Amino acid sequence: MPFYIRDSVTLGPFRINLSKSGPGFSAGVKGFRIGTGPKGHYIHAGMNGVYYRKTLGGLGRKPKQRRGDQMDYSSELARIAPNEKLPTYMTEDGVLMRRIISAEADVLVSESHSEALNSLNQAREKPSYTLMLCGAAAVGLAFSLISQNPAVVMAFVVLLGIAYAVGEMLDIPRRNVVFAYNLEPTAEERYKALVGAIDRIAGSSKLWFVKASGDITTLHAWKKNSGATSLVDTKETSVSYALPPGVASNVTPPMILIDGKKCYFFPDCILIEENKRFGAVRYETLRTAVRDQRMIMESAPSDATVVGQTWKYVNKKGGPDRRFKNNRQLPICLFEEIGMVSDGGFKGLLQVSKHGISGAYGGAVTELGRVTKELKHAEPLLITQET
Repeated sequence: MPFYIRDSVTLGPFRINLSKSGPGFSAGVKGFRIGTGPKGHYIHAGMNGVYYRKTLGGLGRKPKQRRGDQMDYSSELARIAPNEKLPTYMTEDGVLMRRIISAEADVLVSESHSEALNSLNQAREKPSYTLMLCGAAAVGLAFSLISQNPAVVMAFVVLLGIAYAVGEMLDIPRRNVVFAYNLEPTAEERYKALVGAIDRIAGSSKLWFVKASGDITTLHAWKKNSGATSLVDTKETSVSYALPPGVASNVTPPMILIDGKKCYFFPDCILIEENKRFGAVRYETLRTAVRDQRMIMESAPSDATVVGQTWKYVNKKGGPDRRFKNNRQLPICLFEEIGMVSDGGFKGLLQVSKHGISGAYGGAVTELGRVTKELKHAEPLLITQET
């Protein structure tokens, strides 16, 4: 995906314009907008080459941000695992598997992002006026269908459309938060390098996250698992470009789903969404490692490097076990494994089918972390509307 940072953020009828002198806000439709910015309030109207713009005065004082209702995340201990997940389990072959357990999203909060995440979590918890208004209009439409009066039915159809439009107008400023980025050239270049590294990973034929792993210590398990020395439980994932629900931004980040967590790679942090709650991992707290990993596969991915062969069922000497009629050879592939661990308890382990493309990722995270570390105590530009 081509990398670029937009100079404005659109949120329904609202628009946030970004400039070096500060953010500006406007609302309206094509041909008529009311806004405010560093130079004051204004009205802008017109179309077809004829325009009218009137400045209404200077900006007032910014309202003080309320901090009393914020949670003290720094003293909260990271929960190791959900209750329904055990840290270990046993396979049918007797292999003890250890889960890769990451802290939950809502405790992955750095001090500099606590206000932004608190606002985002609160915004998503607010009731949807769109749902309530459309629900009421839909009930009326259902009763109108019983009457079989075309005029009444049409009236409720129109009312349903109006309810949706009004609900959206009310919900957009209430249930959304804007993350606006105005990056310095160095930060932009390093973020661009990270996006490029993730793009190369996205170009591989297969991408998995590892859920659990275990050492094979018995002869029975070794024979049943094609002579492997360890066993991994993986699930296929992918890279996409999207914004989290409730977030509007002038940057559309890459996203990777890792064991139920949607990881959005923004310029200042990895925003993590899990069970409709949000957390954040700063890049300078994230340690990464890339290593080679040999994996026995049922069939080799199209871009995998095959380095050997084994049998689905092996005997003591490593040859084919003749007791199995469906025994066949399996390819041994050389993959790359990307490990990620943060100071706050985030853990993730990825496997990439194409060898030789993941090395740039770790370096890009480290370089971007050096930039974000310098801004450790600087709060991100957060734009919300109090209701």
